[in-house]
Amino acid sequence: MPPWLTLLGSLLFLALCFSFVFFVARGCVAAQESTQVRKYVTSVDSILSDSANAGREELQGAVAGAAEDPASLDVAAVRRAADGSRKYYLDALRNEEVPPEFEGAHHYMVTALGIRASATGELAGAAEGDPEGFGEALSAAVEDFELSDAIVADHYVPASEEALTSTGRRSDRTYLYEPEPFMDYEALGLQARGGAGAAPADPNALHEISIYGVAVGEQQLFAGGNVVLTGSDEPVFAVAVTNVGEVAETGVPVEVVLNTAAERQVVSAEIGRVDPGATVTVEVAGFKPGALDETAAVSVEVGPVEYERDASDNALSGTVTFGM
Repeated sequence: MPPWLTLLGSLLFLALCFSFVFFVARGCVAAQESTQVRKYVTSVDSILSDSANAGREELQGAVAGAAEDPASLDVAAVRRAADGSRKYYLDALRNEEVPPEFEGAHHYMVTALGIRASATGELAGAAEGDPEGFGEALSAAVEDFELSDAIVADHYVPASEEALTSTGRRSDRTYLYEPEPFMDYEALGLQARGGAGAAPADPNALHEISIYGVAVGEQQLFAGGNVVLTGSDEPVFAVAVTNVGEVAETGVPVEVVLNTAAERQVVSAEIGRVDPGATVTVEVAGFKPGALDETAAVSVEVGPVEYERDASDNALSGTVTFGM
């Protein structure tokens, strides 16, 4: 065999080995990053769930009726809830395994837990020092709890959704914490902002929401357009809603209709609160995919909210094709 042919064969072999090592290493790095993201999202879900349980279960039961009857206050339980809230805050604060894409979202989560830790600590101090004035302390604490709820729902969750999208891990949205209030304020007679006891909407203010965008399987669905789902893509609709009005809107309904040949599927969701100028995204899932190569009509509708005069930009229609 000529020397030049041997040299060429050696070079080709080295190139093949290099390519193999490169792609294997790249795959390992991608798998490691994916594992890190999922581990972070699930750990935060656990912390926020434990925090909510501490409020809705232990603290809720300890303070129920205390405003009217201070003697019914379970001081020890309030202290345990305060100690638990502080622990969850410190756990989040000391987390050194936050993926770079989640640093902004993590800041919101830490802030929310810090507010809860501070408020429950002050509440425990009031319970131990002045049971007669506990009702006033509880009212003040509830304002802080409401703020922490809003930070989680309006900032942490949307920021986490953006981080998942940027890392190509939008399918892990199912692992994200589903926000719930720290306490049942209505049961305490202290209803949260946006709840049943909120001030009525101002009919003279501008009430206007619109669809900012709709994504299906991480692909943008435009009005009259078509999205082709392939492989493991699922018919999950990420509906972004913008408040272009002058006041915050609460309880904004979102409905997605998927008309496959087999059936008409309707799935609804609700956005808890959208502040003026803000955009909030909600995922609507639970649809059954259509047949292979079937193109199904899709319609998305949000609102209308109370006193909204122009709902022309509240709907979007297109199609989804179920490919291979």
